[in-house]
Amino acid sequence: MYPRRRTYPHEKAMGSYELFAWRDAMALACLLEEDFDVQAVRIAFDAMQIGQKIDFEDKNCEIIEELIRRSESQRPAYVRKVGKSADEITRGLLIVFAILGQVRVMEILELRDRYRLALAPGSGNRITCSSLYAFQQEMAGLQTYDWPDHVFDAYGGDGGWIDPENDDA
Repeated sequence: MYPRRRTYPHEKAMGSYELFAWRDAMALACLLEEDFDVQAVRIAFDAMQIGQKIDFEDKNCEIIEELIRRSESQRPAYVRKVGKSADEITRGLLIVFAILGQVRVMEILELRDRYRLALAPGSGNRITCSSLYAFQQEMAGLQTYDWPDHVFDAYGGDGGWIDPENDDA
């Protein structure tokens, strides 16, 4: 018999956390579709320049963080509370940025799992530095501000898609 080797926390995969973040992104997308005019929110989101999106997220990061922290049943009341002086579009944008946040969290966890050995002591200096550089490069690529169509598609939502053939505007 071989002695059982202890698995250290940094060696374990975080797949269950990734799955939770993905499912929660879909739950947020459902909330957006159920409680808001998702097409109007999408139009407003798409009209924002990248600098405006970055600024919106920076100014509202604590609210978005708390929105992610809240349970699904608590979220509608929380959005109403923090957005009582804001219009419906702005409240909807908070949810969009929470969706983007959860997608990023899922992607960060995937990267963490790929690079978990480089993020802990044990490898040579050059290997660790090289791996951490690659990790940092991939992390930098996660900060996107595209509408999260793939989240809505995953559960069959329409995500506010504007069909040019049926657009009466």
